Amino acid sequence: MCMHCGTCVARGPMIPHNNQVLPPPEWQSPDRKCPSFEYYNFKSHTGMGRLLLTASAFRDGTPITDDLINIMYTCCSCNMCNELCPTYMPMSVMLAMREEINEQGLKLPAPLPELYENMEEKHNLFGLEQRAKTLPDLPKKGKNLYFTGCYTSYLLPQIAHVNASLLKMGGLDVCHLGIDEHCCGEVAKQAGNHKLFAKIAEENVEAVKKSGAERVIVSCAHCYKTWNEAYPNVLQQDLPFEVLHVTEVLAELLNEGKLNPEHPIKKKVTYHDPCFLRGKDNTSARTILSKIPGLELKEMDRYGRWSYCCGAGGKIALNCYPDFAASVGSERIEEAKKAADEVITACPVCFNQMRYTAKADKVELSVEDISILLAHSLGIDTELNEAYRGDKNEAQS
Repeated sequence: MCMHCGTCVARGPMIPHNNQVLPPPEWQSPDRKCPSFEYYNFKSHTGMGRLLLTASAFRDGTPITDDLINIMYTCCSCNMCNELCPTYMPMSVMLAMREEINEQGLKLPAPLPELYENMEEKHNLFGLEQRAKTLPDLPKKGKNLYFTGCYTSYLLPQIAHVNASLLKMGGLDVCHLGIDEHCCGEVAKQAGNHKLFAKIAEENVEAVKKSGAERVIVSCAHCYKTWNEAYPNVLQQDLPFEVLHVTEVLAELLNEGKLNPEHPIKKKVTYHDPCFLRGKDNTSARTILSKIPGLELKEMDRYGRWSYCCGAGGKIALNCYPDFAASVGSERIEEAKKAADEVITACPVCFNQMRYTAKADKVELSVEDISILLAHSLGIDTELNEAYRGDKNEAQS
């Protein structure tokens, strides 16, 4: 179903219908909204287009062709269309279509079958045999379980080290599953492999139960949305523990005075809202930045609710359509550079994508993780972490 209002297609600010008083700025969408539409320039690649195509396939039996499959998978999963159209939730319908494609056994965009195999057999997205040897040495049982995720476990162990240090400095009882931690399965969920995702969700929830944790703290926006929203849905039950993003916990510790950043960081930065933290992270991440002495925050034109995708696109665009992902990433990097010489983010996927894009585009823009920035202000030694910023960890996928 679709009213054909064109909100997800038209450029320029869109405000709710029949408002006699101009609404607050956060209600007004930006000029460029949907990354897929901006790159492919066809309405079929918008929320409206995918919604109507999906309805046609389910209702009228329209054949699912290779072209239709590509339209469904060239979506960044940024949720912008759902922000614009909360009534019909186009992205949710598109995800149902992806499930149908998987259930029919149709040919998927490469390398999705390989990623499925990696998650199922190697328990990580990359298919690597061994995690980074420098992951924090934490007990396997405790009240607060730190779930590092694939990117921090295999590509960016410095973020894992810093977060573990910050949480312990704040007085928390922190544990970690170690080599028993498996991928959260987010790519299986986003790609429509319902069976694999349900299996991964059940295994991960059982592992947390055995740890005795009351809270799961994640440093990845993708892991956060998967654990917090997708797991209860696929398992059809509430989780017996709380799921929080690390920025929420750090903001709480700062507000309670358990972390006291004293070292000034005198520079101007901008902040990139990860797509999967919109709304939830708007307050916590900016609370952290406001507590760092000397730091000046300059927002990009599109931020908060209307933040633009970094280009990773739920890791589907990044892996299956690299040219599309690169174009989206370049637009975001350019926007960040206009605001400041350094961009901060709170997701390792965004962090890796943005620093890779800045390097590829030869843009002099520094990219930093918010936890590492906070650690600098707290005087935490990050020398070990800096060693992992070399080319050996430049992998995108």
